[in-house]
Amino acid sequence: MKKTPLIRIGLVLAFLPIVLAFITSLISGTSMFDEGSGTGTYLWLLIISVPIGLLLIVIGLIVKLLKRGKSN
Repeated sequence: MKKTPLIRIGLVLAFLPIVLAFITSLISGTSMFDEGSGTGTYLWLLIISVPIGLLLIVIGLIVKLLKRGKSN
């Protein structure tokens, strides 16, 4: 089983609320920025998901650099 890199997981996690807001706005036919319809509330998750996603990206980059350094 192949492991998914932390960098890719971090990117997906960071932008997942934007994708959710866009998809739910297409389904409901309202603006993705409209909090009254509920689709805009997904964008508030960016407050949590972006820092966690960036942290995973940084950890993934550090692990990748350490593995590259050991192979030399």
